[in-house]
Order: sequence, then C-alpha cells, then structure tokens
Amino acid sequence: MPRGVTIGATHYPTKEAVRDVCRSIVQRYGIGGDVTDPDDDAFLPHLLERHAEYEMKRGAGIAHFRVISHTDHGRRSVGLALVRLDGEVADFSWNACLTPLSHRTQVLAALRYAIDDQIAVARNAALTSEQPLVCSVTGAPIPSAAELHIDHAAPTFLELAEEFISGAGGVDAFRILPDSGVGVSYIELEDEVLAGRWQDHHRGRAVLRPVLKRVNLSDLRRKQAT
Repeated sequence: MPRGVTIGATHYPTKEAVRDVCRSIVQRYGIGGDVTDPDDDAFLPHLLERHAEYEMKRGAGIAHFRVISHTDHGRRSVGLALVRLDGEVADFSWNACLTPLSHRTQVLAALRYAIDDQIAVARNAALTSEQPLVCSVTGAPIPSAAELHIDHAAPTFLELAEEFISGAGGVDAFRILPDSGVGVSYIELEDEVLAGRWQDHHRGRAVLRPVLKRVNLSDLRRKQAT
C-alpha cells in the first residue's frame, strides 16, 4: 500500500499535506466565510465522506461549507463546518476525517465507485435531452453542465447498498481490492462477479434524476442519496 491519503481523485503524500489544504482554506476565507472556490468545493465533500459520523453530519444534505470558530473546553479554535440544506450548521474535525476508514465505509465507497458509469450515462442523457434541464428537487433551471449533478430518488443509494449488502451475506462478505500503488487509486471491490451483481442490482432498482449542484453537494445524494 502506498503511503499517504487519497481524497477524491487526488493522492496526498502525507496526512499533514491534507491538513495543510484544510488550514489554507481556513486562512483564505476567514471566520464566517462560506467556501466558494470550485476546487475547495470539490475537495471538502470527499474529505467529509471519510468521517466516521458522515451520515449524521450531513443530515438532510449539504448546501455548502463554512469556516467557523468555536470554543472547546475553554479554548477557542477555528475550523470547518457544513451548512445543511435545512440551514443547520455542523462542525467537523479534519483530523477525524484522516483516521483509518472502517471496512463498512470502504465497502460503501467501492459500491459508489462501481456505479460511476451508470451515473455518467444518466448525466449525458440529461445533457442531451431535448427537454428543459431542471432540478428534480427544486424545479429550478440547471443553467450549465457545471451545475448539474445526478442524484438518487427513492430508494436512496444507501438503501440500495444496504439491501444488496444484506442479500450478499453482510459487509464481511465484501473484500476490498488491494491498492496497486500506481497512479490515482480508488476503493474497489476485489470480487468482479460481486461487483457485476451490484451493478445489475443498481441498474434495475435505481431511479436517477438531475439536480442542481448546490442541492446535491456531497449529498442530497444520500438522504435521497447518491
């Protein structure tokens, strides 16, 4: 296994390199600043996905990220938080995001990666359709390809994944492919037959829909979940 940490499609040589990215975000936006840069906007959802309490943190879905200050045991510190779609704010520790991923978290990540092609097909269909491109959640127009995300209507991604995991013998029946150490690494299932079964299951059950990026950001996708 190569040293370092992969966040999204970027591999960082050390955890400290990831912490440096987080610190730079805090410094650039300042206390109370909402994160707006596209690169930061892409980095933070992938970082948060590594948090052990990810499902609880994201709640109803993530609208955007913000720099906040808070007091812990009398000590004031500055950090990152997510602003949910319902307006609630939840802070999170980037150090907690850098702890080893649980096996269940890795399995869910591998299942998400295995359906990337299906998400891409749905996205292309939405972009090439002769129908107006509108958000399935809000009804608002989606002005450009950059603002288009693909989301699961009910059943959610998590519901589909848990359904499949249960039917395949539980999470311990899933093995993760060892990292080759070459290029950008993704979390993948070792068993290609099992991965194919999951892809068929998802293809037959998933209802994919276009949504605005701000609605899906890191997951309406999962409460409605992608």
